[in-house]
Amino acid sequence: MNRGTVYTSLSRYEAAIAAFNEALPIYRALKDRNGEANILMNRAIAYASLSRYEDAIAAYNEALPIFRALKNRRGEASALTNQGNAYRNLSRYEESIAAFTEALVILKTIQDPEGEASAVLNRGIAYDLIARDDEAIAAYNEALSIFRQIKNRQGEADALGNLGIIYVALSRYNDAVRSHNEALSIYREIGSRSGEALTLMNRGLAYAALSRYEDAIAAYNEALPLYRTLKNRNGEAQALLNQGNAYQSLGQYKDAIAAFTKALPIYRAVKDRGGESKALHNLGVAQLRTRQFPQAEQSLRSAIALFETIRLDRLSEANKISFFETQAVSYQALQQILIAQQQPEAALAISEWGRTKALVERLSQQLQSNSASATSQAPDFQTLQQIARSQNATLVEYSMIDESDQLYIWVVQPTGSVQFRQVKLTAILPKQCSSISQLIGNSRGSIGVRSPQSDWLLVNETTQKNPCAQADPDANFKTLHQLLIEPIAALLPTDPNQHVVFIPDRTLFLVPFPALKSANGQYLIERHTIRTAASIQLLDKTHALKALAKGKGALIVGNPFMPNDPTSTQVKQLSNLPNAEREANEIASMFSTKAITGKAGTKRAVLQQMSNARVIHLATHGSFYDRNGFKSWLALTPSATDNGILSAEEVAQLNLSADLVVLSACDTGRGKVTGDGVVGLSRSFIAAGVPSVVVSLWSVPDAPTADLMKEFYQQLQRNPDKAQALRQAMLATLKTHPNPKNWAAFTLIGEAK
Repeated sequence: MNRGTVYTSLSRYEAAIAAFNEALPIYRALKDRNGEANILMNRAIAYASLSRYEDAIAAYNEALPIFRALKNRRGEASALTNQGNAYRNLSRYEESIAAFTEALVILKTIQDPEGEASAVLNRGIAYDLIARDDEAIAAYNEALSIFRQIKNRQGEADALGNLGIIYVALSRYNDAVRSHNEALSIYREIGSRSGEALTLMNRGLAYAALSRYEDAIAAYNEALPLYRTLKNRNGEAQALLNQGNAYQSLGQYKDAIAAFTKALPIYRAVKDRGGESKALHNLGVAQLRTRQFPQAEQSLRSAIALFETIRLDRLSEANKISFFETQAVSYQALQQILIAQQQPEAALAISEWGRTKALVERLSQQLQSNSASATSQAPDFQTLQQIARSQNATLVEYSMIDESDQLYIWVVQPTGSVQFRQVKLTAILPKQCSSISQLIGNSRGSIGVRSPQSDWLLVNETTQKNPCAQADPDANFKTLHQLLIEPIAALLPTDPNQHVVFIPDRTLFLVPFPALKSANGQYLIERHTIRTAASIQLLDKTHALKALAKGKGALIVGNPFMPNDPTSTQVKQLSNLPNAEREANEIASMFSTKAITGKAGTKRAVLQQMSNARVIHLATHGSFYDRNGFKSWLALTPSATDNGILSAEEVAQLNLSADLVVLSACDTGRGKVTGDGVVGLSRSFIAAGVPSVVVSLWSVPDAPTADLMKEFYQQLQRNPDKAQALRQAMLATLKTHPNPKNWAAFTLIGEAK
């Protein structure tokens, strides 16, 4: 065992494993369980150092029950922490986080601050890898504080290095370079070659983010021989991958392709699916830019196939959505390749493949459909045509290509025929607008509905200080109409009662389509009946939900006794909404029922009635989180057992039988905008089984909203078509409250009848 330990310290891992294998049967013959567990741990560490992570996990799993039987809590925590690292290296992030969390409980109990800090740091890395930035930042700062308290220089450097990585993610590049330089100094001081190599890599990434690509390549070239000396194959592959990215940014595609090609067999050898998929994606992009379209298509399809296995392998729904964000660029690049090869129908199938994966999969399972696994491959184009026919609507799908100024638009007619249009954004955007996202933010601001939580719309600090100068709402909404509607206007139905279903992408989910204005001054809602959806495939699922048996009666809630504002740093009760109470009472009378208002509107009482109601109308306060959409919420009356806040996460766990949910509150259509659609209250109600949801895109004014909602239900009594009822309600409110702020916030998601 001691000889194996020395070999490990010399990075002679194969020799170390041989020594441990020789010692293991002797410990077992002696029935020395502590020695047996320690040998298994040391062997696992050697396996992990050789990137043999599955072997390492198997050894940790053998050691764990022995440590538990011996009540060796320190050994148990160590095995769990190391196991968490191995899971993370295999892209099994959910299991990684669970292992670190279990270890932390033990480490706090036995008061091991060094082990605690290490577990917190490693859990932060796992959060980072699935784009849960807030939790990662909190973890790194917590670990840094503990390491400094106990004067652990290695740990301090590790935490600084990881904070540097997050700074890059937050576009704080100079802070990232400073953090990495501080960490590098510590690693060199303590003689940590592995830490030095990793920090050189991360400093290279920060340089690359600052467009200092030559400096980045120099850093990667310093790191490469260190990784090779350490026999760290993952590090070697990552250095090559990063080197290829820097060459690609310099337009040196031949060098980039060579670097990616060298990285690929290493990732395959160590079974790192995440690294392999990134290398394939980057190789595909380099091939795209050198117009090697068939090769690029093959590389990107292989990358996506690997992404699919990672995303669906042991991840929770929330983590599937977060990890999906790391995949989206591959679907975009593949669309570009197919459009370049004049295959718009195949590109539409790829656009659909990259949307609402987690939600479609979940609904497929709930509906016990044979298509439960359909998300693992691109949807069949004929299936998309069939969905359009079943909807009897014109479907308009948008795709924003991040790395270009192109907007792709597909129009799928009720007959199933498809037309494609491509818009060059810079040819239409006002000179003072750097992006369509900025224009959308400015259009909302020009009618007074910009949310303080909309900072993500602003591209960077410079843009924030110099927003689009168009203060005139007409100018903003006419420009958006020119971008989004005019290229396809001739393809839209001439009968205003025929439905148009808009399927936005990214920031286009914030566009109030009814308020878009043509050059002759006519609003889009005056010409068309409008719905929205997150994908064509999701329309198929909401259609299936509609066919299920529904509940009875109506649950109408208005102006419950307000809880404290959960977003406020001080104790502050949410304001009273008297018009919401009037709205609820008037709507309840149409359903011959009694509205729940005031103190009767407790969370418990509302949830009890919600499960069996056919129509659910909630007129109250709402709010959203654009970093974690599951934390979006609706306000209900607090009680002794809860704070009255109904979160999107809680809604998603419900099993509802409602035909229609109307969220007559602020920002209920907002949330975290992802490839899975808007993660927030609207998504959660659909996930809970509701086929039709009416939500708002901003903080809606109390009195005009009450008028609009009353008109909506009156129209619905005359005509069961929800989209047409909402259109008529908007047109009626437009006459009395002409500012789009007062009537254009609401959208119907899903089914109309």
